[in-house]
This record gives sequence, structure tokens and C-alpha cells, in this order.
Amino acid sequence: MKTTANFNYRSIRFDQDTKNQLVLTLTAPKMEGTQRPALCLIPLIDVSPSMSGEKITYAKRSLIKMIENLSGSDYCGLVSFASMARKESDPKKCTQSFKEELKRKVNALDIWGGTNIADALLEGLKMANNMDLSGEVITRVILFTDGMANTGPARTPTEMLALVEPNLGISTISAFGYGEDSQKEFLLDLAKKGNGNFAFVQNPDDALSAFGKELGGLLSTYATSLTIEVSPLANHSVEQVVSDVDAEEELGQVTITIPDLLSEEVRHIVLDTVLKTQSKVFPRSVNVMDIRVGYDILNGTMQKERIVTDIKAKIKFVKDGEQQSKPDPELDKIVGLAQLTRAQLIAEEQAKRGGYGAAAATMNTLSMDFGERGLELLKGVASNISSGMSTADNYVNTSSYRTSVLSGATRSVGASSYNASAASDLTSLGVTLSTDTQILYAQAFKQEDPQAPADLVNPDQIVPPSAPMDLQGIWSNPSQPLGQITWTTPHTVTSPVDVPTENILGGYTITAVDLIQGLYDAATAGTVPSTKEPEKTPKKRISQKTKRW
Repeated sequence: MKTTANFNYRSIRFDQDTKNQLVLTLTAPKMEGTQRPALCLIPLIDVSPSMSGEKITYAKRSLIKMIENLSGSDYCGLVSFASMARKESDPKKCTQSFKEELKRKVNALDIWGGTNIADALLEGLKMANNMDLSGEVITRVILFTDGMANTGPARTPTEMLALVEPNLGISTISAFGYGEDSQKEFLLDLAKKGNGNFAFVQNPDDALSAFGKELGGLLSTYATSLTIEVSPLANHSVEQVVSDVDAEEELGQVTITIPDLLSEEVRHIVLDTVLKTQSKVFPRSVNVMDIRVGYDILNGTMQKERIVTDIKAKIKFVKDGEQQSKPDPELDKIVGLAQLTRAQLIAEEQAKRGGYGAAAATMNTLSMDFGERGLELLKGVASNISSGMSTADNYVNTSSYRTSVLSGATRSVGASSYNASAASDLTSLGVTLSTDTQILYAQAFKQEDPQAPADLVNPDQIVPPSAPMDLQGIWSNPSQPLGQITWTTPHTVTSPVDVPTENILGGYTITAVDLIQGLYDAATAGTVPSTKEPEKTPKKRISQKTKRW
């Protein structure tokens, strides 16, 4: 891994104290071959009534895709939650037979109850921490919800976050917010506390790419348990860690911890420093801070190996008139992005206390500073956030934009999905939102539909009725053959286009139109419906050759 340390101003006056920003950059190499860490994944899926329709459809598709991409060295469990949490499956090794079993359980998930996020988190963390796994396995609990907690032992964000820390154990947590009604600020805070990723899933089909990017990131984890120790020399000091990372200071030494780094990820850490007056000019750059970087990787025998690297942060002390008059343009963009994050964190706290005017002023002050430094794109983003915090209504309406900017500016590849406007703005700032592996998996999840287990859906099992009939009752078991399935409300079948509603059956989307068309054809022809497409039908009929999601 390449590690560099550069000051925003590389030459400064020797005869005065100078504030300067230090930029530490970690660049992970590309992982070669198939070597990658084993995973233990435990999805927590919201099945409350607000998740009905396309939301649960795409959530199921995403889960099935995720399951199919796990190998025999991985583990996977499953928790669903509504008014209470249901342990659908303990984490087990992903043999082919268990993956098929797990996919059947995903397909059988039904909608019911309220939204008990707290019990789901506790159940998922309990399952993860009860596993006797080696330290090489990455354990990730993935929360997927579209709403706000309305029942359970904890309902407010503060209460739920307080539950996580003492129960986190070896696990990490990623949090996916589905739609504008989700508690995006809470989910972002939860992902940060859980050392995982945040995703704002704007549209139903975005769930596919979000899960794909999450899995791609986990599978391409290059380093874990990173520590950066910054030790100032000769009375120089670190005044603040600007970047939003965990950091502690003791006797002048600052220790920064980062949970992981992905293959090909570039991570910048910005620190505010004060460089003290020197007694004389120095002809060359001198070391002012020692930096030690440590991290774990998997070696050739798939065992953890600790790597430690030492680097130096150097500066040139010069006489008045010879100092660098303007910051390095590229480094100042990196510094500006970190400052945007720091200011937004302050403004968010002001807004949460009802101080919308103060929050808007905080961001507006930074926007003007960016303008004076010629950072016009950052100025625009800061101005957007300022406007979004100016009133209570604006604050609510810009939630997905603000949380996406905050997540992406903190760690660009750490968000599995973004608000579209935020993604556009971050990209314009030169932020890389995904690694190549994340892009590959996100595209793969959307391009190819997962196959349903063969024993769940078979058109040849349709039992043709003797004539058009009334279908009524309860859709109670998605694993039944088609001919035994009835609908949740009564309908009289008078034409092939009756009842344009949808349900999930064994991994396929079977509409009332599809089933009734088949029954209608069978009744009139006296045969099992063909798997070929009819020339004219209001909607495509589902067959083994035609699958729709």
C-alpha cells in the first residue's frame, strides 16, 4: 500500500508560527487473483406494510443475488422484522443446498406488522457474535428499512444507537435507507458507529445495485484494522483531525483508526497543524512529524499479517518572500472536501436542535471561504446545503441530498447508493464513488436475474380448470404449484385481462393477468398452457423461458 504525507503549503516562513493542513493519503493496490476474505453476512429485512409492492420485490431479488454470489467459505443468515424480529435462519456455511434453502426462505417472506428496528439489530448482532469464527472472517450485519421505528425496546435514534455499541462485538453494520421516509440521518449515524456503509436507495431497482456494491466492497477488502499514529516533533502540533474519522490524542500524539480499505481505494485524511517558529532558514525540507501506519492483510496462506510502514511529513522553512503564497490546487480540493464534512457535522447538530438559521450560516460562511479560494464547485455544494438547512421544511426535504453528500465526502466508496443530485455534485468534485470491483458487482446484480429454485415454479404443474371460474381465498404458500394458488380477494374470471395485480411466487413475478391468462387458455383449449409467448396478450405470460422481476 502506498502512503504519502503532504502539506497544503510546502514552504513556509521560518520566523513565525504557521497554520497548515497535512494531507495523508492511503492508496490500496489492486487485489490480484481470487484471494479474498471470507464473509459472514446477516441481512435484516424490513417486512412491514410500507415495504409492500416493488420495494419488497426488489429487496428479495437483491438478497437472492447476494446469496448466489457467496462461496462455500462464506456464511449467511437471515432476519426479517416487522412488529418483532424473526430469525429466519442462523448463519451457516454457504453450501449449494443451504443457499437454495435460504433463497426459498427469502421468497417466502411476507408483509405484516409494524417496524421494530431495535429488536432486529439486537437479533442480528446476537447471531453474528454467537458464531465461532476466525479473525480472518469479515462479519457484516446489513439493515434494510424504508421507515421509522414505531415499536420495540428503542424507537428514537438516540435510544437505538445506544443499543448498538455494547452489542457490536466483532460485527460491523451497514444501513440501507429505502426512500425518502427512511430515517436517513439515523441510518448514516448507525453505519458510522457500526464501521459499515450507508446507502440511500432512491428507487426500488436501486436496491439491486446497492446490494451489489456492498458485496463487491466486502469481497475486495484489502486491509483491515488500520491505525495511523502522527507524532509531531520540535513543538509542532496537530490542532484537529478535520476528516470524519475516529481519532484520539495523548501527549501530543494523535492516533487515527480506520476499519478497512478496499482494493484500489484512495483514502485522504486531513489534519490541521501548527508549525512553530524556527531559529533559522533551512536549505532543504525537514521532517516535522513522524507517521506510522499499521494494517492487517491476508497473506498467501490466508492468515492475517500485520504490516507497519513509517513515513515522514516534511516542510521547507524559508525567509519572507520565498514562501508558497497559495495552497496546492489539488491538495486544497481535498482539504476543502474534508472541511465541508466537518462544517456539515456542526451544522447538522445545530439544525437538530432547531437552530436552522445558525446551521445555514455555518455552511454559508464556508461557502464564501471556498469562493475566496477559487473552489467554485465546493462553494456551490456548501451553498446547496446551506439552503437546505434554512428552514424546518427545507431541512426535511433535503435529507437524502445532505446525508448522501456527507457520506460521500467522508468516504466516497463507503456509500452503497446515493441521492442522484448528490452523486452528480460529488462526481463534479472529482470524487470517485465506486471502485472497479464495486461497479462490476453493481452492474452484475442489475443485468442478470437470479434463478428461482427449480422445485418452486414449474408451468407443467398447472392444473387446468374445466372452465373459467371464481378465484378467491388467501395466497398462503408461495411454494405451492400454480394450479393450487388462490387470490387474497375474490375475482370473477371473465377475460384474460382481469385483476391487474402482482404477487411473488418462488422467485418469479406472477401477475393475476399471467395466471388467469394461463387458466383461461387451459380451460378453453383443454391443455396445459404453452411456454411460448402468445401473439397478442395484454401482458407477457411467465414461463421457464420468460422471467420478469
